Amino acid sequence: MKLLAMDLDGTAVNRQGHLGEKTKVALTQARSQGHRVVFATGRRDIDMFSFWPESTFADYLLLNNGGKLIRTADKAVLFNETILPEAARALILRCLEAHWQLHVISADYWGVNKWNDGLQDYIDYLGTSPVRYHQLAQTPWQSVEGFMATTDRTRICEWITQQALPLSFTPSEDTCTDIMAQNISKWNGLQRLMALLGISADQVVAAGDYTNDLPMIQGAGIGVAVANALPEVKAAADYVTEQDCDHDAAAEIIERFILGGN
Repeated sequence: MKLLAMDLDGTAVNRQGHLGEKTKVALTQARSQGHRVVFATGRRDIDMFSFWPESTFADYLLLNNGGKLIRTADKAVLFNETILPEAARALILRCLEAHWQLHVISADYWGVNKWNDGLQDYIDYLGTSPVRYHQLAQTPWQSVEGFMATTDRTRICEWITQQALPLSFTPSEDTCTDIMAQNISKWNGLQRLMALLGISADQVVAAGDYTNDLPMIQGAGIGVAVANALPEVKAAADYVTEQDCDHDAAAEIIERFILGGN
């Protein structure tokens, strides 16, 4: 049995956010042969709104950059690393005080303290809207799964570092930084799943396109970068696909390393 771990955006799905038909067929074949598939993504529950029907092409969803594991068959949460309440409280209060835009995420809750044009584009893409919070009490600060920082991400990350808050952060795309509990990464989350499945790193094929995919690409037995990946991701990979995410790069990976037996 092999475990195929694939990032979603820019890797397994196309730029419209959906799996290609060749990829769906390949995923179905891989699972029918007893292999396991996990979509390892920086997305959170709210980002999965339009993708839930397609999520069943995997056995597991590793959300929040490795912080939350969901079994797709029954949507059971197998683990969920939330942010320490005092760290969440401090960050929310600072962003309210400084008027820095901060997205607060906890399961189906999505709150934001400041509106802008980029936010409306994101709402249109997701097909769902956040609530507007103006004070700490309007947020689930005691059970935050993660934050997202966009327009003010540099100042927010600098402040987190200066205050030595027990948080980790990673860019998930050019305009967004994800903020999670300390020591969260896709590879750390995958290692917890590997322990549950009783498999070792040499049985793992991991694929991605962005810097938050680097730890799992470097830790897996086979690390793959898709053709549209960042140069540093390609440099760290054992293999770079010929196809990009818009042309079923995921199917190429499955056919070469899962179904092909390499």
